[in-house]
Amino acid sequence: MLHFQTITQGILFGLTLALMAGPAFFSLIQTSISKGFKKGAHLAIGISISDICMAFIAWYGLSSLFDSIQAQRILSVAGGFFLLLFGIYTGMKRHTTIPTPKDIQLKTKFQFKSIAKGFIFNFANPSIWIFWLIPVGVASSYPKADLQILFLFSILATVFCMDLLKCAIANELKRFMTDRVITYINRIIGTIFVIFGIYLILTLFIDMTSIIPSIPQKNI
Repeated sequence: MLHFQTITQGILFGLTLALMAGPAFFSLIQTSISKGFKKGAHLAIGISISDICMAFIAWYGLSSLFDSIQAQRILSVAGGFFLLLFGIYTGMKRHTTIPTPKDIQLKTKFQFKSIAKGFIFNFANPSIWIFWLIPVGVASSYPKADLQILFLFSILATVFCMDLLKCAIANELKRFMTDRVITYINRIIGTIFVIFGIYLILTLFIDMTSIIPSIPQKNI
């Protein structure tokens, strides 16, 4: 019974994380619509790997490395410029269902590209770092190590499955869309990326904690 409750709590945390509308969420939708389920699944793998890394960092108390103002600024600015540039690229790219010779040539060379993109999109989002401090703190309250691992594994598995579901739904919607509609979607999501990027860069000059209240962190 205790194991069932642990899994249930992990699924609830995983659903919360999976439904957070951050850059990774919009990138999953855009990639699956533009390039299909397989590319979207690769992106989901990259997101999952970054979640594992962040959970590992929080679990071993290494999150203090990112508590300094300098470290947070480096992370925010680097992630902000990445999102800004990628948003401009996504918004300006015109979708076509006919692959160019260049696309066919690059297909075999950069199979890891979507995985790396998913990792960076998720890793550069400060809100995901804050999120992982909460379930890791909850996991540390469990009396046994196997329950702690089961809880975190349930979160990671739920997020990954939900990301694959997003990819599948977006890929199905692709059948009802023209190249022109997908191009407009790319522009909208590209604009969202630009907004996220500008926000992260502004944190270098503006104290955003005065606007958004900070979430109290538990000692791990």
